[in-house]
Amino acid sequence: MGQGLVVNRQRFICPHCQLHTNICVCDQCQAVANRIPITVIQHPSEVGRSKGTLRILERCLDQVQVVVGESPKQLQRAGLSLADLNGNSAVLFPGPTSQLLEEADTSAISHWLLLDGTWRKAAKILHLNPQLATLPRFHFAHPPASQYVIRKAPAEHHLSTAEAAAYLLKTLEPGLDVQPIDTAMAALVDKQLAQIPPELRNHYQKPGDP
Repeated sequence: MGQGLVVNRQRFICPHCQLHTNICVCDQCQAVANRIPITVIQHPSEVGRSKGTLRILERCLDQVQVVVGESPKQLQRAGLSLADLNGNSAVLFPGPTSQLLEEADTSAISHWLLLDGTWRKAAKILHLNPQLATLPRFHFAHPPASQYVIRKAPAEHHLSTAEAAAYLLKTLEPGLDVQPIDTAMAALVDKQLAQIPPELRNHYQKPGDP
């Protein structure tokens, strides 16, 4: 009896993202043929989170690498050697020395690094890896309003990892169609909101909603 329950439960788990089909959006993810590769450093605490958006990038982007870790040793074991990075790589994360992406000359940048985690945990990754701080660093001047209402952002201009990657690629590769990422993000938000009791959903309004 117990074994049968486990088997039946597995029928509702997506084999790709390992999430319940009620919140899986893999069927909404279409290919985005990005030319510029993106590496996402994911904080270990983000692995497996049902509200995470990184899995959308993994399913959509042609050129994306995900490494899980916080310390240099963890990143090395995950396949990212910080010592091999040079000025052709850049970090997307605001800071005192970061440049406005939309106004900067990024023609020499052929590889971008994004950080996946809460604001505090992303900042800790930078703190623990001084070599990342030596790379060119950028932030958005005019990012779009985030639609990711199911997880509170530190400030209005902050985007989820998938939204940040989509806007980054839209800026760097103007002819690239990043709509599949936006479509999958919208599906993720809708599915997550559907799991919230109706009387509580008004706390999660999307920008532009009445």
